[in-house]
Amino acid sequence: MDSQAPARTQLPAFATTTRLFARALGWSPQQLLDTFRPATADDLPALLDFRRRDGWDDAAYLRWRYGLDGREHPYGRLWILRSEVAVLGIIGSERQPVRYDGHLYDGQVLMDVQIDPALADAGAGAWFNQAMFEQGDPTLAVGANDHSVGLVRRLFQPLPNRSYYMLPLEAAALLRQRGTPAAVAALAGPLFNAGWWLRERMRYGRGEGGLQITEVASVDPRWLQDLYDALPARIACVTPSAGHLEWRLFRNPRAGYRLFVATRDGRCTGYLAARHVPAAEGQPAALHIIDWKTMADDATLPALMRAAIAQARHHGCSKVFTTTLDAPAGATLARLGFLCRQAPMLVAGVHSSLPLPGHGAPGQWRITDLSFDNDGSY
Repeated sequence: MDSQAPARTQLPAFATTTRLFARALGWSPQQLLDTFRPATADDLPALLDFRRRDGWDDAAYLRWRYGLDGREHPYGRLWILRSEVAVLGIIGSERQPVRYDGHLYDGQVLMDVQIDPALADAGAGAWFNQAMFEQGDPTLAVGANDHSVGLVRRLFQPLPNRSYYMLPLEAAALLRQRGTPAAVAALAGPLFNAGWWLRERMRYGRGEGGLQITEVASVDPRWLQDLYDALPARIACVTPSAGHLEWRLFRNPRAGYRLFVATRDGRCTGYLAARHVPAAEGQPAALHIIDWKTMADDATLPALMRAAIAQARHHGCSKVFTTTLDAPAGATLARLGFLCRQAPMLVAGVHSSLPLPGHGAPGQWRITDLSFDNDGSY
């Protein structure tokens, strides 16, 4: 994942896209720029009506994510383009402090893009993204759907795609999903499960090398700072503050997460956050790992992952899953038995003037689902 990235098609300057989009609206360029603004609590009724067009019913989410309950917070902001009669489009962002090579950059990730379908051919998608580039450097694009993946590839310097990792805990269900006859799956599943358990006992049965794994209900800035100071210098990593991380994991109205911290000799060597996804609509229960950070050692991440797997088994989950852009972690997950799947929609990109990996500097990125806005909604 080094510095050489594929060349992109040259994009028009922001002034050009502003002029073209303003013309499509019947506005002047300055009117367009002046109308685009952060949303406030007064916009909430109109925003909810606008979001319902795409099937969202998420008043609590909007209030939490973007401070639209009147109690503003510094972590997320929703920008709105609204005429006198209707909402024309929205785009959200969350702060993404990025540490790399001894520097801390005040970045952002874009999310919750929604545009009036009448403006689909007016260049609105490109304009909304470009309008946000002034709000944070670097700007990340993480994850996409078939409507936006093209924009990500055009507007952002491409990074390698994130990968989906899944550890089946109930092998019979996985075999049935892959077309194995039910009777064969019922016989083979327990054998696979027992084989995985025996493999883990033989590999790691003698302990965790002095590591202690503890579940915590809050984030202590002291252990978090110790961990951040020990992160590998040449990995660009999203490192939210203690308050930011607590807001993201513990106050989310869509999903609550559990946080596990690894320590050795009283010093934090890593953490992992995960949530139990209940069975619903024919899908069995699962455990979703949203984020982890670890020092550059060989023991912490496997220990944290095994703690998460134990929780998944306790809750009767059929699988543990996550996505990540992190090559060393991917190798660890594979050794733990996770299956890796590449998916074309799991794109990642960066827009920046800074010397970061993928944008003129050596090194790698560590991006987890903490930078993706699923939050229990899918």
